[in-house]
Amino acid sequence: MKARSKVNAFLYKHRNKGIPNLMLYVGIGNLVVYLLFLMQKTNPLFYSLLCFNDTSVLNGEVWRIFTYPLVYLVESYPFLGMLSLLFFFWCGRTLEQHWGTLRFNLYYFGAVLLTALVALVTRSYAYSDYINLSLILGMAVLAPDDYVMLYFVIPVKMKWLAWLELGYTLYGTVRGLIFMFQTLGSGFLYFGWLVPLVPFFLFLLFAGKQAADLLPNALRRAPARAKWQRKVNSGPVRPVAAQPQARFRCTVCGRTELTDPKLEFRYCSKCKGYRCYCEDHIHNHAHITE
Repeated sequence: MKARSKVNAFLYKHRNKGIPNLMLYVGIGNLVVYLLFLMQKTNPLFYSLLCFNDTSVLNGEVWRIFTYPLVYLVESYPFLGMLSLLFFFWCGRTLEQHWGTLRFNLYYFGAVLLTALVALVTRSYAYSDYINLSLILGMAVLAPDDYVMLYFVIPVKMKWLAWLELGYTLYGTVRGLIFMFQTLGSGFLYFGWLVPLVPFFLFLLFAGKQAADLLPNALRRAPARAKWQRKVNSGPVRPVAAQPQARFRCTVCGRTELTDPKLEFRYCSKCKGYRCYCEDHIHNHAHITE
């Protein structure tokens, strides 16, 4: 807990370091590579130099570890790919505004690097699809009940999109596992099913306890209902003595010094009003300006 708080404090202190508007550059890079691909369809030089290839990386072309996200548009359907890039740009920009430039850069580049390394070790292909889609998980944590217009037509809650993204990740993992079992007799043990899970586990690392906000309300409230049911089954309910009022209450998670005596609390100078936050959220929350 203390180590995580120190990391959050460091990231908050240096939140403006790094590459601002990172997803804008990723989108522009994809568009440039796609236009060059259209002009060189018979010999797509730039695409062949930038896409991920484990053999080429092992032969010294290490830049492919970082450049494969730039071929996302080439490897997808052009129209849907363009819409997806616009949506990922919006997600990335929003996350960068809330997390800070440094935190978002570490998350995106970390996902790109770890996905490539896992693909390299497992001798499989590194897709940027799962990395870009994982941005939806971050947005769903920030605003789970906010609506977005899917394809500018269909209103969908962010948490619903997050569940679809998790389903897509699960599908990719299960498909990889099926392929592994099908090829067991060939003497080659396939571990490429790990690649879709890399951005998901990195998201869990960055989101921490807030990742639980993606769970359906029924699952999040199940422990509280179970605790209440145990109290009911234990015997008649007795009058409860008046409880002392808490002096500090976290605006995000609602914890107080009474529920967590060892927890430290601070007030945010950038939020409007007298807003109190616990040590887990003082450097990791959306500032309230209205």
